[in-house]
Amino acid sequence: MRMPTARIIALGLALAGFTRAAAAAAPEPPQPVEAGVSVSLFASEPQIVTPIGATVDARGRLLVVESNTHFRPKDSKGPTVDRILAFEDTTGRGEADRVTTFYEGDTYLMNIAADRDGSVVVSQRDEIFRLVPGAGGTADRKVRLAHLETRADYPHNGLNGLAVGTDGTVYFGIGENLGSPWVLVGAEGRKLSDDTGTGAVFRMDARGRGLTRIARGFWNPFGLGVDPNGQLWAVDNDPDGRPPCRLIDVAPGGHYGFEFRYGRTGLHPLQAWDGELPGTLGMVCGVGEAPCAVLWSRGRLFVSSWRDHEVQSYALTPRGASYAATVHPIVRGGDDFRPVGLAFAPDGALYVGDWASKSYPVHGAGRIWKIRFADKPSGPAAPPVNEARRRAASLRGSTDLAELLAALDDADPAIAQAAQYGLSRQAAAEQVAWSALKTPRQRIGLLAALLLRGTNLRALVASALADEDDGVRQMAVRCITEQGITAARPDLDRLLQSQSLSPRLLGMTVAAINQLEGDRSARVASGTINAVLLARIDAAGATDAAKATALHMMQASHPSVPLDKLRAMAESALPALRIEAVRYLSADTNPGRFEILSRIAGDAHVDTAARAEAVLGLAADPAGHLDLLLKLAADDDASVRAEALRALRPTGSTLSPGRREQLRRIALAHGEDADLVARVIDPPPAGRPADSEEVAWKRVLAAAPGDPDAGRRIFFHPSGPACYRCHTIEGRGHAIGPDLTMIGRSQTREHVLESILDPSREIAPLYTLWTIKTRHGQAITGLLLRRDGQDNEVYADSAGQETIVREQDVVDRRMRNESLMPTGLVQGLTDQELRDVVAFLMQKR
Repeated sequence: MRMPTARIIALGLALAGFTRAAAAAAPEPPQPVEAGVSVSLFASEPQIVTPIGATVDARGRLLVVESNTHFRPKDSKGPTVDRILAFEDTTGRGEADRVTTFYEGDTYLMNIAADRDGSVVVSQRDEIFRLVPGAGGTADRKVRLAHLETRADYPHNGLNGLAVGTDGTVYFGIGENLGSPWVLVGAEGRKLSDDTGTGAVFRMDARGRGLTRIARGFWNPFGLGVDPNGQLWAVDNDPDGRPPCRLIDVAPGGHYGFEFRYGRTGLHPLQAWDGELPGTLGMVCGVGEAPCAVLWSRGRLFVSSWRDHEVQSYALTPRGASYAATVHPIVRGGDDFRPVGLAFAPDGALYVGDWASKSYPVHGAGRIWKIRFADKPSGPAAPPVNEARRRAASLRGSTDLAELLAALDDADPAIAQAAQYGLSRQAAAEQVAWSALKTPRQRIGLLAALLLRGTNLRALVASALADEDDGVRQMAVRCITEQGITAARPDLDRLLQSQSLSPRLLGMTVAAINQLEGDRSARVASGTINAVLLARIDAAGATDAAKATALHMMQASHPSVPLDKLRAMAESALPALRIEAVRYLSADTNPGRFEILSRIAGDAHVDTAARAEAVLGLAADPAGHLDLLLKLAADDDASVRAEALRALRPTGSTLSPGRREQLRRIALAHGEDADLVARVIDPPPAGRPADSEEVAWKRVLAAAPGDPDAGRRIFFHPSGPACYRCHTIEGRGHAIGPDLTMIGRSQTREHVLESILDPSREIAPLYTLWTIKTRHGQAITGLLLRRDGQDNEVYADSAGQETIVREQDVVDRRMRNESLMPTGLVQGLTDQELRDVVAFLMQKR
């Protein structure tokens, strides 16, 4: 590795002249949101490009990781390796006038943290190392502390988050690594491994010894920080379909619920995002999307939010043994303000590294902003510590078995988890009698402690599965899945025979069977698992509620539910079962379904929801049901009329003059249907706003309320925008693009509209579009869905079609700055249909 001597990029009057010239074209700074805050440009390209991590070293210099290899385009003109640059303001003018190269070399450098001895610790995708500066101030010695052995090479989901405690302890994180197995090796040869795709955080001493996994269940803990109490904090980013990103008070032994082996949506029954599963911990609060750093200063935690163009602060309030937090934005910028690394200067100013573009590939731009605060720091010097938090700390080190067992029953999840951790460190935990545990929380706690300890739980799970408490049974299913206890499969089958399972427990049990049978596809209802659900529907004494839950989880035709059973369920007195049966029929492929759907659609005595869903099912063959659809287009029920008119759209050019006139009369009789009628018989309307006219479309959106039920039918309509071909909602659809079940939790109506109008504005890394060419002359454009164990790559196009390519056959690979989602979708919708779709997507809010 080349260790360069100090290289002054610009100095003195020459740099000052350049800086003044550049200032005339300086980028628009982010705007203060908090009173008493000012922002100035400290450095900009070409001084710095695509910055990531930042720290201030013992000399007071700002050190910034400059990425030149993150999805590097082939035509890139910049350096071919990553660098760490040192920035100094020697004149006191508030801008960098001296920039030197502290270190250069390697690829995929991620983060940097200064130590008090003058050295700095660096995280690279596959390595954690220390750089020791020489007399000249540049790095002249590199010391490896830990390294990662894995085949995965995605830039920023390996080793990333980094922090150094006041005692020299090194903390770092790993992302989901796309589920690829890894082995982490410490300086003394100690090894930790994983193949579940769970992100984790670790600690080791200053020399890389004592490598320990602190907590797991993260997606991508890219930002780590240590507060003055010595407490580790993490911001967990890239939540895909399960927002928000998370601010996490990291507890030793904590499990935060995410494992990539269950898919990347965060919505799988065996995943939790906010402590929904027993034995998992939740977040302190949600944070802005794609958080990259977390630091304590001025009595608050500061977080950079790449996607939301903000630097935010979070004021902490004790909540039991953990905290609640209230967000206070500091600065907010435009689309090109992409804050990443944060570092506080000795004078209290905050440096903010700015990626300066939505482009994930390196792009030659970059900035560093300096935020000053007019007032002196206020608030607590460290997060407040209450009696509950002190109790939790005591429990982690307790050897009193009775105390620990009693604390398992605490209603505060943080205290119960601390007791679980303390119990996991006691060999006596393995001798605790199941019958001695008097409460469900204690039984859950013992299972969690033994799971953390690594004890084989086969002897306990049968009793736990037979427990009367749903949460205890959920914990047992977790244990079976995590330990791969195949001998417990008969116990799971018996559990499925119960008619009193909660929907979550049913989903977990089905998913656990899926995993035990070796299906790592992360699908809940695939292959033989649908047969399990079908058996549940057929079970003697099965309740209509249980049938509705099972049917909701099934994918149509895998295997197909017999039509006679679907007909009977569609006639159930329970609305939930009735609607699930009709939806299943609508998505089925059995030609016999049309007879049942036609009867339901045409029966005025059936409820509106079921009739409208039945008409949606007929849209798969509008020409074959033309007479019925024309009749339903004049129905007294507005929802039925609307669905019939939507189903008729593909037939418009083939309609006879008499039938076109019939539709015009419908438009006159029912004015609210005029737009839908026009879409069937007339050319697309002129005079609508262009996709780029966001203000006009926002007025359209705000002009009237939307109907989420109608929006759902439009989402799944075969001749509409066909959102379901690439997206899933509550398990239905195709998982090519992001799962949209929880989009309303993180986005406003306006942001959802912007994503429809301009789908390429924000593209998450996992949904980047690629164009590849093979040595056989094949050209493919699509999303990289996955890599399998046979060195194959699987791509999906905009129609959802998958193509398998041998990795060794790829001769050219280019990332495209556009979305697979097509533009112009709004032009195919009426104004009301747009409102309905957005209302459907926002209903989880």
